[in-house]
Amino acid sequence: MGELAKKNSVPNKDSIQKLLAEISVLEENISIIGGEISTFENTLRQKLGLLISRLVSLNEKMKEKQQLKKAKRLEQKKRGKNYKEPVQVLSPKPTKKFTPESSEDEKQELRRLYKEAIVQVHPDKLGPSDEEDAVKTATDLTAQLNNIYKNGDLEQLLNFYQINIQGYSGETSNLAETVTVNPKIRLEALKTKKESLARKLKSLEANYLYHVLKTYDNPLTFINELELQFQEKIGKLEKRTRKI
Repeated sequence: MGELAKKNSVPNKDSIQKLLAEISVLEENISIIGGEISTFENTLRQKLGLLISRLVSLNEKMKEKQQLKKAKRLEQKKRGKNYKEPVQVLSPKPTKKFTPESSEDEKQELRRLYKEAIVQVHPDKLGPSDEEDAVKTATDLTAQLNNIYKNGDLEQLLNFYQINIQGYSGETSNLAETVTVNPKIRLEALKTKKESLARKLKSLEANYLYHVLKTYDNPLTFINELELQFQEKIGKLEKRTRKI
């Protein structure tokens, strides 16, 4: 019974492949929705650029007016008999947003793969007689590898190792078989990645511009709504900043 439980505790290839497929779908949806929102944002900026610039300028003026008002009130207080300099209290540090960190085992696997890969692609591996193109390729691969390692994506680092090291070294063997990661660690890393991508997708789907794209018969009519809102805000700010 103990042996059976031990055997079942090791993730099989199907579990990993299923997670990879689910992650691929999430990444594709994020790319599509993110692209739609970005394109729509650019359209709005092109159509409402002048109004946006005017709003930004007036908001800066408003901040300046509020700072002058605050400074004036402080000067008035200082002239009072009972005025005391305020004791500076350290403000609490802002609460960090929770982002799931990699486990220590995953970090070790990252370091191991990174060290094995960097010695294969780093420009220092090349000799003085190597061509300029080879040096540039090695430099680019090293920068790409460093970026992947910095992001802490185990799966991306594994893919880099399998694809780029194989192509770079000219080996013909299947690195998918020779380069391995502890399946338990890989499975947990994939689960964490899937959860992170699911949250990102949910956030994009909650974006108001995406709501407009999906619910308006003609999303471009939203430009008219924004134009009216901006003009109303501009009118109010112009009145409040007239004396500056």
